[in-house]
Amino acid sequence: HIEPMFKLVLELVRETNFDNTNRLRALLNSLSSNMFNDVASSGHAYARRLASSTLTPEMQALEALNGITQVKFISDLARMSDLAPVVEKLKQVQNVVFNKLAMRTAITTNAGSADDNQTALKRFLEDYPEKDTEADNGAGGDKFTASSSRFFCPLPFATNYAGKAIRAVPYNHPDSVKLQLLAKFLTPNYLHREIRERNGAYGGGAGYSPLQGVFSFFSYRDPSPLETIDTFARSIKWVTEEHTISEREMNEAKLSVFGDLDSPLSVSEEGMTYFTTGVTDDMRQERRDQFFEVTANDLKDVAAKYLSPETSSQPTSVAVIGEESLAISGDWKQVRL
Repeated sequence: HIEPMFKLVLELVRETNFDNTNRLRALLNSLSSNMFNDVASSGHAYARRLASSTLTPEMQALEALNGITQVKFISDLARMSDLAPVVEKLKQVQNVVFNKLAMRTAITTNAGSADDNQTALKRFLEDYPEKDTEADNGAGGDKFTASSSRFFCPLPFATNYAGKAIRAVPYNHPDSVKLQLLAKFLTPNYLHREIRERNGAYGGGAGYSPLQGVFSFFSYRDPSPLETIDTFARSIKWVTEEHTISEREMNEAKLSVFGDLDSPLSVSEEGMTYFTTGVTDDMRQERRDQFFEVTANDLKDVAAKYLSPETSSQPTSVAVIGEESLAISGDWKQVRL
């Protein structure tokens, strides 16, 4: 069914009827409701994205498309009485996005179907829209500058989520593996105990996104998100000044990292990682080998260098999503849906 598949994609690209405003409104209402419910159940992920959005251009774009900014955007569209401006914008987006000059293609298939897929793809691309939109698509935009900020998004449900993000180093930096291991060490040895058992949250922890170069903290269903944000900072003082990291703790952290690295991937996932990021199998293997060399002192060094408020000047942002009764004000940016 290779040919029908490509024909169906081409039909969606070229013949989507944006003028059916009744259908469009139903889709917007459904999308808005689903997004709002997702925030209620996975607010910690949204809080981390919102905090990270001030640190790198990639995280800014990711948050705009998949974060609180997108939820607010869709909610605002769903409340519009006249969808004619939305229809016009969708048609403009169609011309820019569905454009052969601005696309790359990747196909995951078995060896026996490779030639058939390549032939079908060639025919597909011959009929795919082509338009030079460089002059009118606003490419480039303002230059991104990393900054520190604090966000509060009040929502009408009786729970809270907190996130903190710190700009660190990129994938190929020698300290990247140390930061990833540090996140795995902090979560069970300090953050779980302090955030869940003392602060009363359902859960919390730390993570490092090597491709984005961002170190982050989060809490889940948290009755005291502001106290938890202080706990995030105390965890760095604890690991750099107060705690002696044991060999057992290091081994457990490394085993946790290897568990993530060695988890099974589908052929499609492996191919798309290279297609979207440029990270090859050799690069992944080299990174995996580097974890064996990380020491306890390495964890303390990178914690002080990149994450400590006293010794690091890295841009840092925090976000709280939750009850309006928190009454957070001052220099916190209010994000209302």
